[in-house]
Amino acid sequence: MQEVDGRDIKADIDLLVDTMQSINKAKDFQIISDIIFKFIQSFVSFNMIVIYKFNEKEKSLDVVSCLGSNTERMKKRIPFKIGEGAVGLAAKDKKPLLIDDVFRTQHIKVRQFYEEDPLIRSFMAIPLVVGDTIVGILSVSCSRPNQYTSYDMQMISIIASQAAAFLELNEYISEIEMVSAQILEKVNSGVMVIDSEYRILVFNDAAEKITQYKAEEVLGKNLQDIPLKERDNHWYILKSIQEERCFNEEKAYMITKSGEVISIRLSTSLLYKEDNTVKTCICIFRDVTELEELQRQVMLADKLAALGRLTAAITHEIRNPLLPIRNASEYLLEKFKDDDKNSDVFKLVNIIIEESDRLNRFLVQLSNLSKDHIFIDGVCNFHQVLDNILLLLRYNIKSRKIDLKLDIEKKKVYLPCNEDNLRQVLLNLLLNAIDSFEGEYGKERREIQIRGSLIERELHLEIEDTGKGIGKNELRHIFDPFYTSKDDGTGLGLPLSMNIIDNIGGKLRIDSRSGVGTKVSLIIPTSDGEGV
Repeated sequence: MQEVDGRDIKADIDLLVDTMQSINKAKDFQIISDIIFKFIQSFVSFNMIVIYKFNEKEKSLDVVSCLGSNTERMKKRIPFKIGEGAVGLAAKDKKPLLIDDVFRTQHIKVRQFYEEDPLIRSFMAIPLVVGDTIVGILSVSCSRPNQYTSYDMQMISIIASQAAAFLELNEYISEIEMVSAQILEKVNSGVMVIDSEYRILVFNDAAEKITQYKAEEVLGKNLQDIPLKERDNHWYILKSIQEERCFNEEKAYMITKSGEVISIRLSTSLLYKEDNTVKTCICIFRDVTELEELQRQVMLADKLAALGRLTAAITHEIRNPLLPIRNASEYLLEKFKDDDKNSDVFKLVNIIIEESDRLNRFLVQLSNLSKDHIFIDGVCNFHQVLDNILLLLRYNIKSRKIDLKLDIEKKKVYLPCNEDNLRQVLLNLLLNAIDSFEGEYGKERREIQIRGSLIERELHLEIEDTGKGIGKNELRHIFDPFYTSKDDGTGLGLPLSMNIIDNIGGKLRIDSRSGVGTKVSLIIPTSDGEGV
């Protein structure tokens, strides 16, 4: 058996081969470091081994791992610059450096930390090179002199070259992971990743914002235990794993932490293991609730505009015969005013006049669905209009045993519309709130709250009731003209109210849950000065 300096070459080669195979199977650089340390420990005597990584930006060598001293303390030291000391010189020349006795070498300095590190006498610095690029340094030292030979250095250099490739790969992967993490956190879409056991592995910032759950609340937990959906079989991310197929859904929904149901668009994709089984499923989703609301408002505006043009012509044609009918009725009423007012003729004429007036009011509402037909010029006192309406509705509220609560800021508020417009909006909304207690509904808690405050030159007004509420499907159509759930309703009150608020630059939103109640939110810009 061949020997070099008393060493068994075959045994050394076997150790070298086993070590390289272990390095090839390793999954991270810390494991690589432990393998290198174990190899050197089996091969030569040492007191300290240090692995440095080349810092391209600073042109320095940063401590990655250490055996024989405290790694964290070493990382806090001033790093070696390229060309500085024995470690820096080996990095500059990209050649191994062997020192038999540090105390006897004058032209090369080895940095010593006597209070923290073992004494250094024998020293090796082996560059970690990939191609012609330095990626780090492996240093081995012993407290006794003359411990290492060129043979030792060559054998360790073979392991070092293997470690160099892995160190460069590890650095590349770390950079990719860092960039990926930054991209993941900056995208506007929610990103959620689950494994084949449905455990949540990734939950980015946008996912937190959309769902209202913090990442620490969900990471590591089973997705089925997080109430983001009413039924598991509606979860496309679960179906992706179960059915091993991807989805791209334009219309889905999610339940937030606060219980709000939001519309989302989502897509899923799958990653597979080496055995072709599903490893993870990635779900990318966006909250499109506001987008759908804007689209709905645009469609509604188009409908109202078209309807307004149509009704303008219809109302004109109906009013032409309506005027002589009413004039003739008034003439007959005047003619028979001295007769018996209980007579059928007198009653019928009165009915004709009343129905003519009702039809005329309906035509006014109908024509006002067109923005061009809403007269909004003027300024009105909000408190004055609201007080008049509450006085008018006092009997309705009291007779239905409704508890009315007011929380209105007392400061004078003027709005950029005439009193008729504001009265029509508030009357429609309050009558709807009162009607929500129809019959015995809400017998235990019959309450209407009106809250109003000024925020940055805007009136924020809320009318909230504890009535029967509005179902999810019905809520989508409440602003559609002629849509109504009331037996005697026209379906024009809310579309007209929305039209008036839009015309003065405001916003009207209705949130409701069946069996819970309804909240109407209004944001109306204020006006300077009193109305005319």
